[in-house]
Amino acid sequence: MVFRAVFKAIQALVLLTIGTIVFFIAALTWSYYFDVISGAEPFSSSSWVERSNPYKITNDPGCVRGGMALDLIQKEILKSKTQKQVSEILGTPDKISDSTFSYELGQCSGLGWHNSILVIKFMNNSVHNLKIVRDAP
Repeated sequence: MVFRAVFKAIQALVLLTIGTIVFFIAALTWSYYFDVISGAEPFSSSSWVERSNPYKITNDPGCVRGGMALDLIQKEILKSKTQKQVSEILGTPDKISDSTFSYELGQCSGLGWHNSILVIKFMNNSVHNLKIVRDAP
């Protein structure tokens, strides 16, 4: 009887430990692939343009514009803006393809090890969607 109670307690402890480890690995994996490691920073058009080349000084710049990109997304600053208005606010995009503008943010993904990009998609010449993505290597 005592043996059975001790066995169940040990079994519960082992399951709890395994669950905690799995949760930790899942959280780390999510952070590595999808999280942006920056707190929101108030958006400033002049600061954004000033930081337009995050790799100008060093190849390891950190998350130079990530905080402002989060602010753009959270406050919907670019909502319903045209391509021309977005260019006036953010400057010339680093990449233009189809109806998409891309702006480099610095190393904001993968626990600060991978480059991130703000991707702005347009539909009918107005902003349809903004998101921060990890740059493909």
